[in-house]
Amino acid sequence: MMWGMGRAGVGAMGLALALLLTGQARAEPDLGAMTAGERIAFTKALPKGGELHNHISGAVFPETLLGWAAEDGLCVHLADLALAPPPCEGELLRPAAEAVGDEELYSALLDSFSTRKPSFRDRSGHDQFFGVFGRIGATTSQRAGDMLAVVMDDLAHQNTFYLEAMVTPQGRAAAALGLQVGLRADLGEMQDALEAAGLGDLVSAAVASTDALEARARQVLGCETPAPRPGCQVTVRYLVQTSRVLPPEATFAQLALGVALVEADPRWVGLQMVAPEDHPVALANYRLHMEMVGHLSGQGRTTPVALHAGELTFNYAPPEHMRDHIAQAVRVAGARRIGHGVALPHETGAEALAAEMAEKGVLVEINLTSNAVILELGPHNHPYGWLIARGVPTSFSTDDAGLLRIDLSHEYERAHAYGATYGDLKRSARNALAFSFLAGEGLWSDPGRYQRPDPACRGQIGAPEPRGACADLVARSDKAREQWRHEALLAAFEAQRGLARRR
Repeated sequence: MMWGMGRAGVGAMGLALALLLTGQARAEPDLGAMTAGERIAFTKALPKGGELHNHISGAVFPETLLGWAAEDGLCVHLADLALAPPPCEGELLRPAAEAVGDEELYSALLDSFSTRKPSFRDRSGHDQFFGVFGRIGATTSQRAGDMLAVVMDDLAHQNTFYLEAMVTPQGRAAAALGLQVGLRADLGEMQDALEAAGLGDLVSAAVASTDALEARARQVLGCETPAPRPGCQVTVRYLVQTSRVLPPEATFAQLALGVALVEADPRWVGLQMVAPEDHPVALANYRLHMEMVGHLSGQGRTTPVALHAGELTFNYAPPEHMRDHIAQAVRVAGARRIGHGVALPHETGAEALAAEMAEKGVLVEINLTSNAVILELGPHNHPYGWLIARGVPTSFSTDDAGLLRIDLSHEYERAHAYGATYGDLKRSARNALAFSFLAGEGLWSDPGRYQRPDPACRGQIGAPEPRGACADLVARSDKAREQWRHEALLAAFEAQRGLARRR
C-alpha cells in the first residue's frame, strides 16, 4: 500500500518537473487568492501528515452517537438532554430509539451534544464544551472501538494516515488504586506502593483492552475482508489520558499506570493530562501535577510527555495562573509537546520561553476552532502568528472534532484567516510526524525546517521506494516509514496541482 502511493508520486514528480521547466509550475499557491470553496477542496486533498491532538471520546459527531444509543437500547434524560442507561422508566426517561424519530427532541440533542448552537441553554462555549462529555458518556463507554474506526476512516478520507489518540486506559481502576494507597510526600515511595498493590495487573488489563479496541475497529472497517475501508491504512498510537481534576493520589496512580503501559506496550507512546485546566482542583494542584509527571517520566526522557498547558484566558483564570503553566510543563514535567498553549505570551519571560521551546523543539498543538469556541480567541487575538515568528514548531489538530463539528481539513482551511501560508500548512503536516512519539529516527536531520534529509536518504525523498541505507532506515523506524509515506503523497499532491517541488 505504501509503496504503491510512492510510485504514483514518481509520475507526479515528473509532471511537476516538466511544468517547472516550461514555466507553468507555481512556487507556492496563494491561499488568499482562493475562494473559500477552493481552499476547502485544497486542504481536504492536502496530505496532512497526522493528527496529534484528538480525544476519541469527543471525536464522533452527535448524529452517529445517537444512532448507536438507539441500537444499544439507551435512554434519553429529557431534562438534562443526556444519554442514560436502561431501563427507560419514568417521566424524564425516553428510549433513544424514540428520540431519534422526534424531530424537535432530536435537534435539541444535537445541540446538547455539540457546540453548534451558540449560548445553548445560556451556557458559555467553555461550559457547553466541557459539559458534553458527561452527557454522552453512556454511549462512548460502550463504543470505543467503533469511535476509533470512525476517526481512522475520517482521517484516511482526508489523505491523512497517522493518529495519536488520547484514551484513558483502566482509568477508574487506577484512580481507585491511588485512593487505596493514599498520597505520600515521597513520590518514589508512592510509586513503589502502587506497584505492590497491583498496578501490574492494571497494565495487563489495559493491554487486553487495547487488543479489543483495535480488533473492534478493524472489524468495523472490514480490514480483513476483500474490501477494506480506507481507515485500515491509518497507523494509530495512543497517549495515556489522565485526569487533573481527581484527588492527587488518584491522578498519580493514572500517571504511574501510563508510564508502565508505555514501557509494556509499544502502541502506547506517551502521557497526557486532560480536563479543564481552569478547574479549581487543577489550578490548586498544578505544580504538584508537573512534579508528578516529571518524576515518573524522567522529565520526559524515559517516557514522552505531551501536556495541555496554557489553555487559559483572563475569562477563566486570574493572572497568577497564567504566568508559568507552560514553563512548568516544559521545565518541570519535561513536556515535548504543548496542547493549546494560547497563554504563552502572558507567561513571565515569554520571549525567553518561546526561544527555549524553539531551540528544544517543543511543539505547540494548534486547535483553532476549539480555542475560538472555548476561549473566544479568533484571528485577531490568537498567538499563532506570534509563535510562528519566533520559530516555535506548531501543528494543526482538531481537539474534539465531533463536539466542535469540524474535521482536520477544516482547521487547515481556517488557518488562512490567522495568517498561515501554504508553506505553514506544509510544515504543520510534516511536524505532525516529526514531533510525533513514533518510535525510531526520522527522515530529517532538522525537524521543523526540513532542509536537511538524513544522509542515508539524501536525494531520495519523494522517490517511489527507498534504496540502500535509506531503505534500511525506513524498515527499522516507524517514524521514518510514516514520513516516507507522507512525502510520496505530498509529491503527488503538488505535482497534480502544478506546484514546484520544494522542501
